[in-house]
Amino acid sequence: MPNTWTTSPWALLALLGLLASALVVWQPSGAAPVMLGLGALLGLLALGRRLPGLALGFLACCLLGYALLGRGFAYLGAPPVFVGEMALALGLLALLLTGALRGLVAAPPLYPLLALLLTGAAATVPYVGVYGIDAFRDAALWGYGLFALIVAGLLLRGNRGEGRVLGAARGYVRYAPLFLLWMPVALVISELYADAIPLTPGSDVRLLDLKGGDVAVHLAGIAALLLLGLPRLLAAGNARSVALGRLSLTRTDWLWWALWFAAAAIPLFRVRAGLLAVAAVVLVVLLFRPGTRWWKPLVLVVLMVTSFVAFDVRITVGGARNTISAESLLLNIQSITQSTGEGDRDGSRRWRLLWWGDIVNYTVSGPYFWTGKGYGINLADADGYQLANGELRSPHNGHLTILARSGVPGLAAWVLLQGLFVFGLLRAYRRAAAAGQELWARLNLWVLAYWTAFMVNAAFDVFLEGPQGGIWFWALFGFGLALLELQRRHWKRQAGRPATPQMPAPLEVR
Repeated sequence: MPNTWTTSPWALLALLGLLASALVVWQPSGAAPVMLGLGALLGLLALGRRLPGLALGFLACCLLGYALLGRGFAYLGAPPVFVGEMALALGLLALLLTGALRGLVAAPPLYPLLALLLTGAAATVPYVGVYGIDAFRDAALWGYGLFALIVAGLLLRGNRGEGRVLGAARGYVRYAPLFLLWMPVALVISELYADAIPLTPGSDVRLLDLKGGDVAVHLAGIAALLLLGLPRLLAAGNARSVALGRLSLTRTDWLWWALWFAAAAIPLFRVRAGLLAVAAVVLVVLLFRPGTRWWKPLVLVVLMVTSFVAFDVRITVGGARNTISAESLLLNIQSITQSTGEGDRDGSRRWRLLWWGDIVNYTVSGPYFWTGKGYGINLADADGYQLANGELRSPHNGHLTILARSGVPGLAAWVLLQGLFVFGLLRAYRRAAAAGQELWARLNLWVLAYWTAFMVNAAFDVFLEGPQGGIWFWALFGFGLALLELQRRHWKRQAGRPATPQMPAPLEVR
């Protein structure tokens, strides 16, 4: 890309300037925000080649904030524009002005992703005039899919895609210790000192507002990272990773696993979605890498469970209902498939199953087969499952929310997209493993395991509908899309060559 930008962005800016001038004449009170917005756009255009890096860097900061602070971080900004919307706008601007989207035209998952976006838009646009901002808020479930295009396109731009993908993976490894160190403290603060946590400016939400299921998803991703030995593989030959010293995941495995279990205590003992997410990730890694680094976490699990059972350990955090004990863990496991005798657990399970059954009836077997009920309507009110506080909007299952709002075509696009993604990761894993490329193979498996945790938690909670879950999921999806596209290009180049295929030099582990 040349140092000077083509005339098209500046022509666009000139057109926007003319429109803004007309708006200022027509509505003088809007002059300040319009000129401020144009000034910001002009500044971004002036960044030129640095804009993609700025967009990815800002998104990375947002992902870190969502992981560490949860819902409280999501409310930073001014309604209706929060940090997530800022990251989306900046990313789309970088994607469009750099033409990075062209690098994805041959990627197989691109087209079902576009189909999902189109079916989502078709179920949203007709309801904007009726429900206003609520339609856009609910549309985040599919709209955040644009982050997949942003991440994949900006990582693959130019001829340095391999380095950027590896850099993103190493960035995750560098920040994982921060998550493990912070999360046990954050969860205790959230449970015991919630009233002392300040509010996010301009909102009524605490700055630290974590959900056990959300935390469990990231713990599952870090567990897969450790079990697959990726920190060491990614650090091999990388001076910056080696220089991290004692804070690196490549050292003191016992410490990181101990911190992992400390952070996992509340999600695993109290949240069935969190328990299932972690169990699903462990199962994925176990199926494909049965001999992988199991003995350290296994020893800690045996010691923890034995201690809780032998000494009847009970830790009460934030009230009698929030007890961490062997009994609460067993009840959490039991509540997944059957009644436990506890009103809270059984009641939550019962209303979910009833509501999910109603959604299937009025879509698959009913009048909303093609259209769904649309984005904007409050499903809890419309379906008769509203809670006493009146705050519920969706049925605590992202997959069925897509069915309820977009109909069967929307769910078909969703299933096709996720199915192609999983198939691509499994196929790439097999090919890389057969070629002896351990780093490449394990990255594929790590993305698959992490994706599984998101899918499981989304089936039990309003997770993908919000920025702290949705933006994270689609950013991971975009990383996986870039990973698959790099491998597709490599194997295409290697097709027909008699020699054993070798991955690009930056991905080799010696």
